[in-house]
Amino acid sequence: MEKDIQNQGAQAARNGWSLFDCPYLRAQQMPGHTGEPISEWRAKVAAWEAGWKTEVESWLGRSQPPAVVRDTPVLH
Repeated sequence: MEKDIQNQGAQAARNGWSLFDCPYLRAQQMPGHTGEPISEWRAKVAAWEAGWKTEVESWLGRSQPPAVVRDTPVLH
């Protein structure tokens, strides 16, 4: 599951989403709403952010980042 979430974060970066567009930071995805343990929720946030950051870091050294079209985050 963690790898899937990392891939989602990487795709979000390619779509032009910001780090703050992480779906797990939305109120309805937080432990108070989902009932999941905070440690599991935090692991999801960390995985998504890791995927996003890895994708953005892969752009370093290029003359310019890949062309992205800002896509609206999908609400879960």
